[in-house]
Amino acid sequence: MSTKTLDIQKLQITVLELISLIQDDQEIVITKGNTPIARLTLLNSAEPNIWESEKTPQPGLNLGAMVMSDDFEQPLPDEFWLQNP
Repeated sequence: MSTKTLDIQKLQITVLELISLIQDDQEIVITKGNTPIARLTLLNSAEPNIWESEKTPQPGLNLGAMVMSDDFEQPLPDEFWLQNP
């Protein structure tokens, strides 16, 4: 893989041209002056996609794992709100 460095202040290239350079097995480093600020590379299709979960959540897998007390909807005592022990 070869690397091409482009200065953002002198950049005269479109996004489509950047993508075509990346697809030609090049890495593009965008700089501001002499400071690198971004690196563009082609995503490897052999690597797992980090944006797609391998497992989708399945509702109902932990039924009964959480129990709610019978007085859940009852108002809390004044001691709770006044922070009296």
